[in-house]
Amino acid sequence: MKISYNLLKTLIDFDWTPDVLAERLTMSGSEVEAVEIKGADIEGIITAKVLSADRVPASTRLSLCRIFNGRGEYQVICGAPNVAAGQIVLFAPPESKIPGRTLEKTAIHGLDSFGMILSEAELELSENAEGIAVLPPDTRPGIPLERIVNFKDTIFELEITPNRPDCLAHIGVAREIQALGGGKFRLPDISLVEINERASDAVKIAIDDAKGCPRYTGRLIRDAIIEPSPLWLKMMVHYLGMRPINNIVDITNFVMLELGHPLHAFDYDLFMRPEVRVRRAAEGEEFLTLDGMARKLNSDHLLITDGSEAVAIAGIMGGEKSEISSDTRNILLESAYFDPVTIRRGSKYLGLGTESSRRFERGADPEMAPIANDRACKLIAELAGGKILKGIVDVYSERFVPVKIDLRPSRVNKILGTNLASDRIKDILQSLDIDVSGDGNYIVRQPSFRPDLTREIDLIEEIARIHGLENIPSKFRPGGSLVTPESRIRAITGKMRSYLVGSGATEIFPITLVDSRITEHFRLADFAVRIMNPLSEEMAVVRPSLILSAFPVIRRNFGFKEKDLYLFEIGNYYMHMGKGKLPAQKTALLIAQTGFESPVFWDGKPRQRDLFSLKGVIENIADYFKMGGVELKPAGHFAFELTRSFAVYINNTPVGHLGKLSREGCAIADIKGDVYLAEIEFDRFIELIPESLAASELARFPSADRDIAVIVADNVKSEEIKLSIIETGGEIVDDVWVFDLYKGKNIPDGFKSLAYGIRYRLSARTLTDEEVDQVHGKIADALKGKFGAQLRS
Repeated sequence: MKISYNLLKTLIDFDWTPDVLAERLTMSGSEVEAVEIKGADIEGIITAKVLSADRVPASTRLSLCRIFNGRGEYQVICGAPNVAAGQIVLFAPPESKIPGRTLEKTAIHGLDSFGMILSEAELELSENAEGIAVLPPDTRPGIPLERIVNFKDTIFELEITPNRPDCLAHIGVAREIQALGGGKFRLPDISLVEINERASDAVKIAIDDAKGCPRYTGRLIRDAIIEPSPLWLKMMVHYLGMRPINNIVDITNFVMLELGHPLHAFDYDLFMRPEVRVRRAAEGEEFLTLDGMARKLNSDHLLITDGSEAVAIAGIMGGEKSEISSDTRNILLESAYFDPVTIRRGSKYLGLGTESSRRFERGADPEMAPIANDRACKLIAELAGGKILKGIVDVYSERFVPVKIDLRPSRVNKILGTNLASDRIKDILQSLDIDVSGDGNYIVRQPSFRPDLTREIDLIEEIARIHGLENIPSKFRPGGSLVTPESRIRAITGKMRSYLVGSGATEIFPITLVDSRITEHFRLADFAVRIMNPLSEEMAVVRPSLILSAFPVIRRNFGFKEKDLYLFEIGNYYMHMGKGKLPAQKTALLIAQTGFESPVFWDGKPRQRDLFSLKGVIENIADYFKMGGVELKPAGHFAFELTRSFAVYINNTPVGHLGKLSREGCAIADIKGDVYLAEIEFDRFIELIPESLAASELARFPSADRDIAVIVADNVKSEEIKLSIIETGGEIVDDVWVFDLYKGKNIPDGFKSLAYGIRYRLSARTLTDEEVDQVHGKIADALKGKFGAQLRS
């Protein structure tokens, strides 16, 4: 939101410099993001009269002009197509300054030119660069520009939080200045001179949807003259970030920026009937908006109609049919209050956000509607010669009912840790134009311009920010612990994060909203939870799996040539549980790996990550948390290759899935490379972690380590061989591990070689070589008999 220092000065008296004002607004919650100085580089510009304008002989577009600046005549070469004798213009003589340059005497086609006749764009007073600025004919030559218009201004860019629609206007910021110690703010002049014809006889207003449109006010103006706005109005509208159009539209925009209430002007002669009717749009009804777009509507949209045809989408944008043009003479001026939810839904459905919808969807002030209408009518009478019909037609079917809030000064001081007197608390609220009554404990009536004030804590926040957060002392509360005991889930989650980061993984925090089309591609649409009012189809569904939200992260890293990835996330996913049931929220651990396990190094060949890499991570986690053994069993999964898809079991309990992203999945996710993913159900995972660990003393007696390598069929699982070794060896086998898998030369097709390390140990004594050899032989015989294994020497 852009705020003009000069415009604020017309609404409240204060003596703060722009720097002081910026600091005080920021400290009170209306953060000043940027400050722009306007007009500082303009100097020496004066008015002048064009005495003659003749074509330069050697040019088809330049004019040789004689001008009078109140003191003398000058010769100026001008390229504007609209320059003509008799005009009052803005003249920059030599040595004067305009943005970006200092004027000097120049020669064009051999003719001297003493300065420039200026356009509004050259002075950055508006965007109009089509021709020179032409002032009213009664303007005297020789008047400095600063006496024509106050062009030196400071524009503040404010970051307004969504709960403060009142600060989307200069009057709201003026009210803040009042509370912060400035003077008493005042409304602009809204006194009107009306003609005898009654507006209520010329227009009827009917509201079919009182919830969508609780209040609608209309005024009628006769015989308005549509023309460009005066320079001060064009400049102010331009400074505040809008495009000047004509005097009527500029007035409605100016009043919106001044008072915060959107207005709309209709060409009343184009109405089919002398009537305004507010109704809901029909499903699929089309409407041509001011931007020339035919928009298809639904029942969430409110329409302003002339009793027969639609003339505007309420609160969002008007239509071409009733647009103000140079031929307009009679105007219907609308100032209404529309339901914020209705405007928000309608705006988002159309993808059409306007300055008007932005204010209505945050909550405009219903009591400001007639005031804004009167203010705009006064300016139309002054600047367009309009004749205001008597009275305002005001249909107020759903009146604003303020919330009454009990406020306890003792509660204020307890929450803030302050010692504010009751009178100080009352003064702060009244300085914000909030009605306070009662003694001791107060009864506060919610003002119509503050829809966010509904609870006692909301008022306490207002007191805190106006009193000054910097004035609230820091205190330590004695007695008792302020520390909340950490839950087991939180402790394990933190420990898991620390372990994975320590092992080289990078934690990611992707958006939980995913593209609805991806859920359809992976056949998850029936399980996906769709949000009611998505910003776009790319963010229409809350993820039914952490895997889906990891795709954009992997794709983006691949796009930046970062292909050696080891990522993880601990987050929630959501599943549709059937009609009439609430969605289920579950927590999962996602691990994703791509590329090489270690950087390329001259002394060794880097290892490409694969399923074993990912399984190793799961095994290390299980070992770190002392959960038991890890086993993989073939199982289908929506994202994985059929032959590279496994269910993960820890201590014989299924906890999730692990696999390689399928070719189809890579194509859907637009990822060019091998991706290995594991998704672990975190709730099941936590259940397997023991509450406490029992320590055991170090082994007193040495171990004997032996190797055994066997050739077995491809379909024999290494885990089954490992379990057979443990079972056959009995208590003498202390540990077993796989250290080699080999296929190739000297190994028949359909077979593989597996090598195991076996650690033999007894806790009570040292083993003899004979005992180890005997058990080792029994193990070899058992593997031959059970798996048809052949021993490799």
